[in-house]
Amino acid sequence: MTSAAQISPVFTAFFRQMRHHRLYTAINIAGLALGLATCLTFGLIVRYEFTFDRWLTDAGNIYRLDAVNASDGKPAEIADAPFRVYDALRTAFPEITHATRIRPEGISIITPDDIHSSNALYVDPDFFATLPYPLIRGNAATALSAPNSIVLSEERAQAYFHTVDVVGRRLSVDHDGRKADLTVTGVLGPVPGNTTLRPDMLIPIDSTMLASPAFMEWGIEGGYLFFRLRSPSDARHMQNAMVQFSNDHVPTRVREKGELRDWRVRGLPSVHFLDGTLGASDASRSGVIMLGLIGVLALLSALINTINLSTARGLLRAREVAMRKTLGATRSDLIVQFMGEAMLLVLCAAIPALALIEIAIPTVNALGGWDIVIPYSLLLPALMGLTVIVGLMAGAYPALWLSSYQPAKVLAASRMATMGRLGAIVRLGLVVMQFGFAIGLSASSMVILCQSNFVRDMDRGFESSGLAFIPFIDNVGPAATQLALMDAFRSIPGVTTVSSLYTMPGGFGFSAADYFFPVNAPDRRPHLEWQDVGRDYFRLFRLHLIAGRLFDDAHGEDDQQKGDGTHSVIIDVSSARALGYATPEAALGQTIRKDTGQTSWQVIGVVNNVRLGSARWENVPSIYFYSSKPKHFASAGIRFENRPKQDVKTALQAIWRQRAPGLAFRALLATDLLSNDYRDDEQRGELLAIGAGVAIFIAVMGMYALASFTVARRMLEVGIRKTLGATTGRVLALLMGQFLRPVVGAGLIGCALAWMAMRNWLSGFEARITLSPLYFASVFVAALLVAALTVLFQTLRVARAEPARALRAE
Repeated sequence: MTSAAQISPVFTAFFRQMRHHRLYTAINIAGLALGLATCLTFGLIVRYEFTFDRWLTDAGNIYRLDAVNASDGKPAEIADAPFRVYDALRTAFPEITHATRIRPEGISIITPDDIHSSNALYVDPDFFATLPYPLIRGNAATALSAPNSIVLSEERAQAYFHTVDVVGRRLSVDHDGRKADLTVTGVLGPVPGNTTLRPDMLIPIDSTMLASPAFMEWGIEGGYLFFRLRSPSDARHMQNAMVQFSNDHVPTRVREKGELRDWRVRGLPSVHFLDGTLGASDASRSGVIMLGLIGVLALLSALINTINLSTARGLLRAREVAMRKTLGATRSDLIVQFMGEAMLLVLCAAIPALALIEIAIPTVNALGGWDIVIPYSLLLPALMGLTVIVGLMAGAYPALWLSSYQPAKVLAASRMATMGRLGAIVRLGLVVMQFGFAIGLSASSMVILCQSNFVRDMDRGFESSGLAFIPFIDNVGPAATQLALMDAFRSIPGVTTVSSLYTMPGGFGFSAADYFFPVNAPDRRPHLEWQDVGRDYFRLFRLHLIAGRLFDDAHGEDDQQKGDGTHSVIIDVSSARALGYATPEAALGQTIRKDTGQTSWQVIGVVNNVRLGSARWENVPSIYFYSSKPKHFASAGIRFENRPKQDVKTALQAIWRQRAPGLAFRALLATDLLSNDYRDDEQRGELLAIGAGVAIFIAVMGMYALASFTVARRMLEVGIRKTLGATTGRVLALLMGQFLRPVVGAGLIGCALAWMAMRNWLSGFEARITLSPLYFASVFVAALLVAALTVLFQTLRVARAEPARALRAE
C-alpha cells in the first residue's frame, strides 16, 4: 500500500519541477490538454453518430422494410417501399405487433398573418405504438385516430400559436390543392438531434391518399414502412420468408421488370449508416470511425510528447535518484514518485481540456451539422478515466527506467547519464509515430478539401448561376393556370427564360427512369432517366446542341400532347452511346421505344451530358420529351441575369401570392441545391484539418522542447568539434540532420498510409480528382519546413557558440 510518507514527496517534487522548469511543464500541460480535448470531442461525435434512434423505447425491436430491385441484373436496395405491401405484410406475418406507413409531403400552413411552407409526415394511426415519440400534450393512443387531426412539433406549435397549449385548436392546411381544417390533437416533445425522422407534424393518411397510385401500385415506392416485432428471431424469420412473400403477392409483371424481387428487414438502429450506403443520406460509418481514430491519435501524440520529455528530463535527475537511493529510498518509493508526478501533470491538463471541449462543441456542431449536447454525467467520468490511464502510461516508462539507476555508477561517472542505444531507438520511434500521424492526416485533409472544391466547381454540363426553381407548380391548379403563372414570371425584369421540368439539380424534384430500346435492336435495353420538359428547357439550362435540332412548336410531332403516332425525342450523348449509336449524328432519325409501352419516338437531336445528381453516383444517361403543357409533378425553372437574386426572389413571391394566394411560396437556387453535394465532405475535410493542426502543433511543441534539451546536452560535443576545425555550417547541418531524420521517415510512412486511405475514399466518387503525388509532397515539404524552423534557432545558437564557451559550459 502507498503511504502518506510516499505521497508527500510526490507533491514536493512536482511543484519543484514546475517552478524550475516552467517551459517544459507548460508544453506538457498544453499538449496533454489539447490531446484530451480532441480525443473527447471527437469521441462525442462518434457517440452521437453511433447512437442514432437508440433513445426510442425498445428500439431494438423496431424495423424498416426496404425494397430490393434488380437494376441491370444487380440487386439494388432502396430505403423506400411500395405502400401496396402494407396489408399483405401484416396478413402474412402475424408476429408484426404494430406497423405504420410514413409518407413525407410538402404542405402549406395557412395562418392569419402568413402562409408557411412545411414538411409533414402522413402516417397510420399506429404510428406512436410503432415509433414511441414523446408527447408533451395529448394522448399518444388517440392522437392520430381521428381523420382530420394533426400533431405538431413543439417548435411548430410555438411558431403558429405562440404556445404549446394548442390541443383542440384548428389549423388550415393545403396539400396538393386540397384545403382542410385540422384539429391539433398533440404536441411532440423534444427529439434528440441523432434521430432519423424528426417530424414537424404528423397527419393521418386520408381516404384520398389511400386511393392514389403511391398506395395502390406495386411498382411505386410510397415512402417508409416501419413495424415492431417481439424479438430479433421474428426478424430473422421474416427475412428468410421474403422471397416467397414476393412470389406470393407481387404481380409477375412487376417481378419480371426486376422490381420487388426481394426485401430487407432492417433494424432501426442500423438504418442511419445504411442510408448512407444506399444514397439516401450522407452518413458515413468509415468517416465517423476516422474521426474517432483521429481523436485517439491526437491524445497518443500528446502522450508521446510527455514520455519523450519526461525521459529526456529524467537524464538530468539521475544524480537526484542516486542520492535518494543512497539515503535509503527504495525502488518502489521512486516509482510512486515519478508515477505520481505524471498523474498530477495530466490532472493539471484535464481542467483546461474541459474548457477547450466547451469552446469546441459549438464549432464542431456548426461544421458537421450535428446537435451534440455535452453529457457531463458521461463526460466527467470519461475525462477522469482518461486522466488516470494517460497518467499511468505517461509515467510508467520514465518511472521504471529512472528507478533502475545504480547509485554507485551514476555518482562515479563524470558525465551525465544516458538512456543507451535502446532508449534512443524508442524515442526515435515515438517521434516517427507522432509526425507520421500528423503528416498523414494533413495530406488526407488536403485531398478531401480538394475533392470537395472539385465537386463544387466542376463542369456539370449546365450553368448553375442565375438559375432558380419553384418546385411542384402543379399545386396551383390546372395546366392553363400553371402556364399563366410562368408567363407572369417571364415579365419580371431580369428574367430571361422560364420553363417546366421534372428533375432539379441535386436530385431534387420528381425523377423517372425506364428501359428503352432501338426498334432495330430490341435486345439492347439501357436504363435511362427521362423527363417531360417544357418550352425553352434547353435555353434554361444552356445546354449545347451536338447534333440535330431542338424542340419547337412549329413541329407538331414534337409535342407529346398533340396527336398520336411517333413523336420526337432528344437524347444526350451518353444515351446515344448506350443505345448503340456510334456518333451523335448516327442517332438522328432513329426510332426508340420504352420497355413498358408501344409508343415510338424519333430522335431529332442530341445534347451534351448533364450531371444533376451527386458526384458519388454514376451519371445515368438522360432522355427528354417535350410537353407544351406541364404535367403532374412538374416544377418551374427560372433563369435571370443582371439582377440580385434576392430581388428576383421577392418579385417571384409577389406574383406567386397574386396567382396562388392559398399556397406557400418556395424558391430554390441551383447553387444551393448543388451545395449538398460537397458541403458534407467540405465540413469533414475542415474537421480533419483541425485535427491535423492540433497534431502538428503538439508534435512541434514536443520537438521544440526536445531540441532545447538535446542541444544543451551536446554543448561539449560541439565545443570539441569546433576546436578540431568544424565550421558553424557543418555543425548546424549535423544537428539539423539528426533532428529532421525522423521527420523524413515519418513523412514517408504517413504519406504512404494517407495515399492508400484516400485512394479508397475517392473510389466512392464517380466524378473525382486525380490522386496526384503533389498533394503528399507539398504536405511533406511543409512539415519538414515547420520542423526545421522549430529547431533552427536553438541549433544555430549552439553551432555559433565559441569553443571555449561551450567547453566551459559543460
